[in-house]
Amino acid sequence: MENVSGGMESLSEDIVTSHKDRERRLKDLREEAGTIRASAREFVSTCKKLHQGMAKDLRKNLLDNREELVKNVKALREDFRREEKEICSDLTEASKIWNKMKEILRAKKTKSRKRGEKK
Repeated sequence: MENVSGGMESLSEDIVTSHKDRERRLKDLREEAGTIRASAREFVSTCKKLHQGMAKDLRKNLLDNREELVKNVKALREDFRREEKEICSDLTEASKIWNKMKEILRAKKTKSRKRGEKK
């Protein structure tokens, strides 16, 4: 019987020991999980700050570039209007020259018809 009681006592001690080991292991896992959560929170916080800074810089750069772009567009419009006026004046002048040439050709045709009729 001592054998059986010794075996039972040994078994009980093993159960108690394994239970304590599991409790320690669970405690360690909880601590590791807490550490991981803290690291994740810190990482997310750092990323958020960095992204906010990047967004602020990007907005500022876009605003600066927008102002420069507006200036460039205004300059292009002014150049276009100037060139448009020059082209219109050139076309008007070309139209006047064309009309004069047309009149000269009509006059020559009329003279040649009148000569043809006189003969």
